[in-house]
Amino acid sequence: MEEKNVWAEPDSFASVFRCTTQKYAENFFKKGEIKFSTPSSWVNYAFEKGEGRGDKLEGTMATFNIFDIERVDELNRKYKKYSDLIRMSLGERVYLKKSRDMELPCFCFYILKQSMFDCPNEEGESRLSATVPASYFRDFMDDLDPHEVEKLNQNDKPAVIFINNYKEFEQRIINALMALGLSREEIIITPVRYLDFNENGKYGWWDFGQRPPKELAIKHKRFENQSEARIIINTDDIGIKKILESPIEIGSLEDITNVSNTYLHEGISVSLTANLKFLD
Repeated sequence: MEEKNVWAEPDSFASVFRCTTQKYAENFFKKGEIKFSTPSSWVNYAFEKGEGRGDKLEGTMATFNIFDIERVDELNRKYKKYSDLIRMSLGERVYLKKSRDMELPCFCFYILKQSMFDCPNEEGESRLSATVPASYFRDFMDDLDPHEVEKLNQNDKPAVIFINNYKEFEQRIINALMALGLSREEIIITPVRYLDFNENGKYGWWDFGQRPPKELAIKHKRFENQSEARIIINTDDIGIKKILESPIEIGSLEDITNVSNTYLHEGISVSLTANLKFLD
């Protein structure tokens, strides 16, 4: 059986985009308006309007079944050092979270990773294709039917922002955040990892073992289609967090972005040409 080639850096990416509303997309494009949210707001959204754009399990550090007495004792003892520990119960399961981290400003975007493309078997120029599933775009619109979307106010209709030069975009955000008084170390930029919280069965448990606030970069496998990366603002500065409750402007992004005012209800295919070389 012929061995298939694999990517040397499967999680690396160049293409980035973000679902939003047409009003926000215009402000993003013309003024570089960046709106941070908090994990707690996504939890609240999930309870109010359902999973998709929201996620009840955001920020989970560990989870166990309430009847698993051994694990209840072990994990509660491990995490009791956090005076702000949240114990969220859903059915028979408990999810441990850190209250402080659930209020940290975060900004999310979709990353099109190398692993989403089939790796060619030959060197040289190749045409590569990948698919962004319909569920990604439908989640953002709470799975509304296109006919229902058409009835929305124009400002509230969906749009997609395509960021053509991610490195430049990232640097502009970092510069703007540091101008507010943040240090570079307080600006965490990381891909999200997706794990099956139920992999070990009804009585199974997980301890993700992340140093806070890196637990904010772990989500349930149900959201894998969202292929997120996140900017997490790891600060206790009340003044900066207050500023980030409202959108900040980093300057026009018209030179590095495009906007599509379309509900991509059926998903999209992405094609690109790459010049490939095998590593020894």
